[in-house]
Amino acid sequence: MNELKISPKGRVAFVSGANRGIGRAVTIELLEAGAKKVYAGVRNLKSLDDLKPEYGERLVPVMLDLKNDKTIIKASRQVKDVEILINNAGVYEAGGFFSDETLDSLSDNFEVNVWGLVKLSTSLIDHLMNKPFAAIVNVASVLGLASMPVAGTYSASKAAVHSITQGMRGELMNTNILVMGVYPGPIETDMTRNLDMDKDSPQNVAKDIVKALKMGNEYVFPDMMSKQVGELYLTEPIAVEKQFANFISAEEEA
Repeated sequence: MNELKISPKGRVAFVSGANRGIGRAVTIELLEAGAKKVYAGVRNLKSLDDLKPEYGERLVPVMLDLKNDKTIIKASRQVKDVEILINNAGVYEAGGFFSDETLDSLSDNFEVNVWGLVKLSTSLIDHLMNKPFAAIVNVASVLGLASMPVAGTYSASKAAVHSITQGMRGELMNTNILVMGVYPGPIETDMTRNLDMDKDSPQNVAKDIVKALKMGNEYVFPDMMSKQVGELYLTEPIAVEKQFANFISAEEEA
């Protein structure tokens, strides 16, 4: 396996879904860590205007909508000097597998979380391969390791991201590219505002991602819940599955 340590200092990064939440926090953390330039993939180019006075030309907003192939193609031509790709953009559409909305929520989750991630990665892989050292960081979820019933379709999309990350890592073994999977638990973002559980901060997740790049880690469990789940998953994956299922049952009974 690769033993690459990719410090952001002096490097060029591209963060998808950079306008808020984890993506915004990672963008700031990369800049604070000395990144030469951070391309911030956003659907609204003005959404990071408040950061421009501090970071100036080192912060470059890029139009990116993972539901729109044209923006992916255009962005890939704009960011040819990218060395670190952070696949952060994602959606959360709640729903299990036996509801009237199952197919719609499954389609929405997969369109962005899976197809969008793959399309962006494949459009940039040649740029990354041409650099002395590079990294692909896929933000998955602990729900990609075991499913929670009320979020079954989202969990399935993040399980696909987990598998895709493993596949990328296998294909890029012994190359110049570090492939990292990030598995957050519940994080305090707009996406999770309706989830009634303890949440960690996007800033803590961002710090762990940058730290992991410097250390060359391939698996990152960046918050309190995910660290506990990750430790259990690596030894007893079935126990995690049962724990998640029972958690939801307990919530519904409350």
